[in-house]
Amino acid sequence: MFEPELRNGLISLKYLVDREEVSLSFSYDFPITMERQDLRMLSLIPLVNYSLFTEVIEADFPISQKDYDFISKMMVINSREIYVNKLLKRKEFYREEFVPSSPSTEEASYLPRIEIDKEQNLRAPFNENEKDSVAIMSSGGKDSLLSFGIMREAGANVYPIFVNESGGHWKTASVAYDYFKTRYQNTLKIWTTIDRFYRKMNSKVRALNERALTMWSDTYPVQLFIFPVYIFSSIPYFKKFGISGVLKGDEFDDPRSFKPEYGINHYYAIYDQTQHFDEAMNDYFRNIGYHIRLYSAVRNITGLVEEKILFSRYPELARLQRSCHSCHEENGQIVPCGRCTKCDGILLFLCANSIDPRTINYREQDIQDFLRTYTERLFRLDEDEKEHATFLMSGGKHGKYHEHVEKIHEDPEFANSEMIDERWRGKIMEILKEYTKGRTHLQNGEWT
Repeated sequence: MFEPELRNGLISLKYLVDREEVSLSFSYDFPITMERQDLRMLSLIPLVNYSLFTEVIEADFPISQKDYDFISKMMVINSREIYVNKLLKRKEFYREEFVPSSPSTEEASYLPRIEIDKEQNLRAPFNENEKDSVAIMSSGGKDSLLSFGIMREAGANVYPIFVNESGGHWKTASVAYDYFKTRYQNTLKIWTTIDRFYRKMNSKVRALNERALTMWSDTYPVQLFIFPVYIFSSIPYFKKFGISGVLKGDEFDDPRSFKPEYGINHYYAIYDQTQHFDEAMNDYFRNIGYHIRLYSAVRNITGLVEEKILFSRYPELARLQRSCHSCHEENGQIVPCGRCTKCDGILLFLCANSIDPRTINYREQDIQDFLRTYTERLFRLDEDEKEHATFLMSGGKHGKYHEHVEKIHEDPEFANSEMIDERWRGKIMEILKEYTKGRTHLQNGEWT
């Protein structure tokens, strides 16, 4: 790994992988400045995705002990996530000889050798200069759109930050970005070649089979450590605009779902969307002297409730929603594919809330297919949320009623509203209360 280069608004990163050079770049809306140690961390963060399949990581530059500790911790966690949720669960992606025959926590908790020199933390401390400024890591999906609406209503000076990965991913985000760019001067974008970087790196993973590199799938064959790349690449914007609150659109995930498999603790491939990740990031930023705090304004509510609030309270934002793995263009409009697991979940939430999916460009045929087959589809949702939404959608004919799904969930480890900046917490909770049926806490494995 070579020393990163920064010229005006372009960051260039270069790696040597199996004697072949692999490049990665990030381009900004205007010339930026960035601490040398932050540039180095940005070059390391994407490699966490390949922790389980890497023998050694070497660099031409030193990093601080705090950086080393954070990277090491993330790599161990990510190795477990890939080991359980990809290598063991998604065997169609992997060559048979690489699938473990006797899974173990020790084997899953793999850390590559990180042969990088250490130096002192040389960063200048960062404190916010505009206390009301927050960033929304924006994708054009329901979570970030709702977060934007809530935080603007609460009175925050909101900076929506979009990361353009090019290709199909940008089609999903472009509807919201184009709308925001013409109406909100705080709208920011980062263009990156990270998708190309992942494709190249995946081709280097000997455990992956040919299908993993060529077949269409609504899940990645390897990379799970996605959001940290967005966050570390956004640091120049955080510092330029005095942003200390960084909101990720992470909705409620039932902690009862996080159970060990094969005796191995893991996060069902969504570690970087959990409160545990936010806490780890906050600790890291505090350790390097940065006043940056990650949290979610919607972590206490389910996706079902999110759609209800978004379409009821912020209809102009709701129309921008494109929550789909494979959006495409038809007659000048960006249209969701209507068949991926993401679309299945969104269609279920919309129909359960009596919201017309045509509002966000779902095609008539896809809607009718869903209405005919929704009881047979495999949803990637918490079981209670899936059953409750199905119950509402079918008028009680299918599914099962779970009142807690429509409540504000409180759990110190997985859904703690105290994580939200106290400047906004009360206002956020008042909005959520209008659309929910009270609060619920987890006691003895049940929501009460």
